[in-house]
Amino acid sequence: MSKGDTLDKTIAFLQKREGIDKTLKIVRYTSRLIAAVSPPESGTRKRFDALQSSVGTSRKAYRLGKFLQDVNSLRRMQLHGNSLALLEVMAYAGEGGYYFLDQFLWLMKAGFLPKHQQQAVARASAWAEVLGYMGSIALACHKLQQLSIQEAQLARKVTALIKDEQDRQCIDGGLLRQLQVLRSARLLRLALICQDLADSMSAINDITEGRVRGFNHPVALSCAGLLSAAVSTYKYWNA
Repeated sequence: MSKGDTLDKTIAFLQKREGIDKTLKIVRYTSRLIAAVSPPESGTRKRFDALQSSVGTSRKAYRLGKFLQDVNSLRRMQLHGNSLALLEVMAYAGEGGYYFLDQFLWLMKAGFLPKHQQQAVARASAWAEVLGYMGSIALACHKLQQLSIQEAQLARKVTALIKDEQDRQCIDGGLLRQLQVLRSARLLRLALICQDLADSMSAINDITEGRVRGFNHPVALSCAGLLSAAVSTYKYWNA
């Protein structure tokens, strides 16, 4: 890719709300990681702590009204009473509830609303977030299983054609492209599951108020945030 293409793609990425949000997420968790490994009471730690806190508040502002996307998804759903439909409701309702409550947290942090209920709202937001991740992970696992089956079936078909030395042109063209598309989709789905698990770690830490060992370590939380940011950035960069 040329420099011009990269610049154009970067501009297009940053013009989207998701692009700005994911860029800020990388900045926040990079700052948080640097602060976590810096000596206590050092100037570096204080500066990067301040930066990650400010960026965290900015991300809440950029997500203003984002819950409406989940409301719209719920409105357009066709419920058939099966387990997948229930998982979709869980995913959209949880994510939508999280983004909705996040707006009030932003207003509290900005000083517009009183802060005496901030802890309760933050915990409710984290519970909604975890609920959304549970539904999203379950749906992604189902989709991952489907993609794996389709990929295995196509791979067996390609292997059989190669063995019989038939339809060489078909193998070199359409079938191999289909196989590559399925593999890419499967790997992306697996990465998205890892992203949800990483984000769940932070949400669980918020629910438990940092009392669970392993979930409360600053370096672990920062690395989980960076993993999530990298996956989501890759997803929207190539969208």
